Amino acid sequence: MNTNSKTNILIIEDNPGDFNLVRIFLKDASVKHELFHAKTYFDGIDILKNQEIALVLLDLTLPDSSGFKTLSNFLEKFPLIPVIVLTGVNNEIVGNQAIKAGAQDFLVKGQFDGKILGRSIRYSLHRFKTQLQLEETARNLAISEKRFVEAQEMAKFGNWEMDIVSNSMKWTDEVYRILGYTPGSINPTFSDYLSYVHMEDRQIVEKFFEDSTKDGKLHKLEHRIIINGRTIKYVSIQAKVYFENVNNKIILVGAIQDITERKLSEQLIIEKNISSGTSKLKEEALANMSFHIRTPLSSIVNLLYLLENSTVNSQQNEYIEGLKTSVDDLSIMTNNLLNFSLLMSEELKITEEEINTKDFFQSIEKVIKIKADNNTARFELELKNPIPEKIISDSNKITQVLYNLLDNILNDPLVKNGVIKLQCEVHKHSEELADMTFTLVDNNQALSKENIQELLTADKVLEIYHSEEQNDEKPALGMAIAAKLIKTLKGQYHIEADDTRTIYSIKIPIRPVKQLSFNENHKPEVPLKILLVEDHFLNQIATKKVLTTWSELVSVDIAENGLIGVEKYREHGYDLILMDIQMPVMGGIEATQKIREKSSVPIIALTANSSKQEAERCKEAGVNDYISKPFKPQDLYSKIMAQLVTVNS
Repeated sequence: MNTNSKTNILIIEDNPGDFNLVRIFLKDASVKHELFHAKTYFDGIDILKNQEIALVLLDLTLPDSSGFKTLSNFLEKFPLIPVIVLTGVNNEIVGNQAIKAGAQDFLVKGQFDGKILGRSIRYSLHRFKTQLQLEETARNLAISEKRFVEAQEMAKFGNWEMDIVSNSMKWTDEVYRILGYTPGSINPTFSDYLSYVHMEDRQIVEKFFEDSTKDGKLHKLEHRIIINGRTIKYVSIQAKVYFENVNNKIILVGAIQDITERKLSEQLIIEKNISSGTSKLKEEALANMSFHIRTPLSSIVNLLYLLENSTVNSQQNEYIEGLKTSVDDLSIMTNNLLNFSLLMSEELKITEEEINTKDFFQSIEKVIKIKADNNTARFELELKNPIPEKIISDSNKITQVLYNLLDNILNDPLVKNGVIKLQCEVHKHSEELADMTFTLVDNNQALSKENIQELLTADKVLEIYHSEEQNDEKPALGMAIAAKLIKTLKGQYHIEADDTRTIYSIKIPIRPVKQLSFNENHKPEVPLKILLVEDHFLNQIATKKVLTTWSELVSVDIAENGLIGVEKYREHGYDLILMDIQMPVMGGIEATQKIREKSSVPIIALTANSSKQEAERCKEAGVNDYISKPFKPQDLYSKIMAQLVTVNS
């Protein structure tokens, strides 16, 4: 209790004599106080509504209320105010009942003085404060326990203990569920657990438990169990031996997790990646591979951006530029790898996205110049007429076309000390439709008509390459991939040659992007709260840093999955959400749908599975825009500003 401030005390007592005695005793009680008085229960209620009262002295027999009903009504209305009961009955049972009902103490009229009253007040205030703290602690523990149990259930993860002497076990609820039991339905033993182990795994499981009891180290094992005699599950178990000093027992403490979905996914990926006899990669497996490659690539791109914008010397900056070029080169080669089997199976699809042409050509130029320098050749890039700042097309496939053609030329020994020139121009048919034409001039060799015809027939070249027949005269695979990609993009491909050179002409339909009234350097002018829903740890760090480095007005909160993202948005509200699509617990599509039930907040999807189908799924769910990983920070800034302009217009 704060001895420097007064304690507001209310006495609800209709007998003037008893009130005056309490008032006198309070003066002798060494309690700094301000006393308030009410003669009836309802007068006391009015005072409590208008004054901050720290403690109430309550007579149980009042003109408008009597008996324990007076106390119970008071506690129901004011549970956060401690109360001392005043009773004229010298009956310990009555006093104990009052305390059990919720009173802090009781005093019998005529049997207390100032000293006893002061002690009772101090005791009641301290006891009540302690009770509140204990209740708060209990609530927090209950919440933590509930969340822990829910987390275990979501992860299909349980804990167990085993007495090494008796082999009796204790299971948490999730262990029961994993093994097909109702929680608490049996008193489990090691034999019960072993009866569910797959016959072929039983020996290694027995050895696991035996080894775990010997050395005090953490042991781990994955094995199969059979539920209801027919359903096979995969589980991961771990265990460690402990000596319990209190009970003088040796116990084995462990955990178990149902990993059936993970195992089945791994098997599915293997089955889809390696088909029986043809070894063709299927689209689903490639999409999974693409996700797991593009996600870390996105982290690398963001971290390189942050490193580039930090304090570095000229040599370090040179290394960074080299890394960026290597990342671009890796991205191109990755796309070649992921698309090759699809080229063979006719499953290749166009993935349209917004392309920043300046970054696009800079990336091409850097990668090819390094390859050209290695061959002591010279590469020249010429943009012949004003190129739109942004266009809509399939950036990855156009890059692959140019890369494969240029790479094939640069690999020819004749190109040494030669010149390769790439020209680009755009011909607009309307505001929404245009052609981008690439002219690649190889001044180092002239192809024959037969060579040209062969290179233009992509399907035939791929068929030759796919055959198991050994043939040193097989045409260049890169040229065939380029031809196939041009056909997929609904473009036109033409090759002509004279006595000294070969000219490759490519025309690809594109859509120019109408530019908004801001540039990429534009930044938020008011505080901007962004929620980043992303499960990948490095992407969380890098993307948050990229955004907060952009502007000091930007603040970023992180949610590890869609479920947490929905809860955080409902609790705090944000100006904009960046939503990863592929996440555990709840994915970005479902999270967006839940947010869209009550809000139109701008949502930009972050997706590693760049495809038209993915874009359509995002749009149907209510996403305002999306950006494919790996993305450049400037592109993300532009998309954020575009949404802010739309919201404020």
